[in-house]
Amino acid sequence: MNDKIMVKRDIVIIGGGPAGLAAALAAKKEGAESILILERDKELGGILNQCIHNGFGLHTFQEELTGPEYAARFIRMVKEQQIEYRLNTMVMDISQDKVITAMSRQEGMYQIQAKAVILAMGCRERPRGALNIPGYRPAGIYSAGTAQRLVNMEALCREKR
Repeated sequence: MNDKIMVKRDIVIIGGGPAGLAAALAAKKEGAESILILERDKELGGILNQCIHNGFGLHTFQEELTGPEYAARFIRMVKEQQIEYRLNTMVMDISQDKVITAMSRQEGMYQIQAKAVILAMGCRERPRGALNIPGYRPAGIYSAGTAQRLVNMEALCREKR
């Protein structure tokens, strides 16, 4: 561990997707002062960033939005509220006394003492039936979520002629 002074925050939220962003905004609304969102990806928004289809926002914003549009609204609100976040940050450990060990290329490994920790890491897609199939998955067969990320965010699908 480096010799930095341990960071202290009232609330540390692990995960900067829709649940983490909403939790941060709700905590701020309830009066929490020092909130920190830790996100392992290069941007906030989580799974919403790869869901380019409509269908988001009807309940929250009373209009139909794509996933990235919906995420952008929450990200804007987090920035307006001056809620701190760190991207490209991996949480390595959470102790029983709420000391979070995290690391990033920019800051190296460091610790944060939190009064409260919110876990908002989303979920991992596991297709029905995959739970009981032993061994490796066939090469080139992707789940819907993986295909969305590769096509919509990584632009890895090219039309062949």
